[in-house]
Amino acid sequence: MNKSLLEKLLDYYHISYEDYLHITREVNLSSFKEGHDFDDIDKAVDLVKEVIANNGKIIIYGDYDADGVMGTSILVKMFQYLDVVVSYYIPNRYKDGYGLTLSHAQEYAANGFNLVITVDNGISAFEPIDYLINNGVKVLVLDHHQVQDTVPNANAICHPTYTHFGETASSGAFTAFVFSIALLGRIDKYLATLAAISLISDMMPLVDYNRDLLRAVFKEYRPFEFSAVDLLADHDPIDETVIGMKIAPRINSIGRLCDDESINQIVNYFTTDDEEFILNYYSYILDMNELRKNLSKEVAGLSLEDIKEAIVIKGEYKEGIIGLIANSLVNKYHVPCVVFTRGESGSLKGSARAPEGFDIIKVFNALSNLMLTYGGHALAGGCSISEENFVLFKEEFIKLSKDNHVEYVPVSAIEVSFNEINLENYELIKSFSPFGESWESPLLKISHIKTNTLTFSRDEKHILTSVGFSLRLIGFNFSKEEVLKNDYVDLIGELKKNSYKGKTYLEFNIKKVEPHN
Repeated sequence: MNKSLLEKLLDYYHISYEDYLHITREVNLSSFKEGHDFDDIDKAVDLVKEVIANNGKIIIYGDYDADGVMGTSILVKMFQYLDVVVSYYIPNRYKDGYGLTLSHAQEYAANGFNLVITVDNGISAFEPIDYLINNGVKVLVLDHHQVQDTVPNANAICHPTYTHFGETASSGAFTAFVFSIALLGRIDKYLATLAAISLISDMMPLVDYNRDLLRAVFKEYRPFEFSAVDLLADHDPIDETVIGMKIAPRINSIGRLCDDESINQIVNYFTTDDEEFILNYYSYILDMNELRKNLSKEVAGLSLEDIKEAIVIKGEYKEGIIGLIANSLVNKYHVPCVVFTRGESGSLKGSARAPEGFDIIKVFNALSNLMLTYGGHALAGGCSISEENFVLFKEEFIKLSKDNHVEYVPVSAIEVSFNEINLENYELIKSFSPFGESWESPLLKISHIKTNTLTFSRDEKHILTSVGFSLRLIGFNFSKEEVLKNDYVDLIGELKKNSYKGKTYLEFNIKKVEPHN
């Protein structure tokens, strides 16, 4: 007997029907954290209340990525609700680097601050926190990064897994949001929305309480409710796609490109009631995002001669975008890529990306004698090298990439027929959302497609095929010449819904074209 699409989806995600009922149950903001809270949350709350009661000076130290910006904004807004004026600081990636520094700790102690709250950093800031504590400054750490063998000597720590909110990793801003619930004694919808943005931007696993918070925010969000978010979303309904494609990249463009302390204005954007400032700063965000896209395209669009087994380039690029450039090159040429820019003290800082089936760290390990620092995982890494080692590093990286060629990775996909691709089944698939890290959108597979029935764009570089009146097969960068080398192919992709001139239709977005065996 043929399986229903629901049965296929349950198999795909390795869950039972009872699990499905649980993950699709009704959720709301008031219930998303049922059964979860940080160890010693009362200790953290009492610490902040004591400083407030004594009219102490408080500063929040955040981070320059979207998670750090959202976390800082959550805390600033939380204190505004309490009519408490606080200071905050978003470090500049080019001047300050990541995390609380000793120089800033010394500055805060000298300026009479009574409490430093770190958000999206701090769990490894041993020396700065020791300095603060030894100089009478209290410290609250709200972080989610990996805990080392020991933790800093802070007065209180809130961390999703270390202080046992649960077993699922979450974001720095999520941590700040949960803390805000405890301090305010209520759940604030705007702060929940900022936390939801961070879950997507920081690629947190979309399971358990992360998933529940997103579903609750998406369900309860109303257009035109929060100007700062609505503008970044182009007034679209908020979901994981809008956050991932519009909101998060625009926020991150500030941290990637801004090289002075004006980066702190982005927190004001998310916490002010001044609509004129919001509109003006929104225009600035759009300008910075366009600059980011143009800088990335400028390099990714270069005609790179003699591309072999890998691409290794260097140039005068902003450090904040070299990862984006590397990613664009991998998507275009399907080979491992390392993009370097000039760092401090004459070194080169590099960002590496690779296609599925390659292991960057394996190659980095083999080249460790040529590198100052390196880290990451199979498909994405970072490194630094001396400039005099660039030529040799390039030669060896390309050589090792040839030896460690990209291996074919079988794609797991759900076999479907054209009859199963309809609006009812689209809604069934949608019920498994939100999709993202650790819970990817299901891949579907349409088998045994005769290639001469496919139609292509005028330049013959893209598949653009209509199937009846309600379905379109769309595949970018699948040339007619390559596809027609096979008599039959299998199409692997994702199902999307679209509307045009009042008509709704489905798009099968092709991710992979495989010869049919």
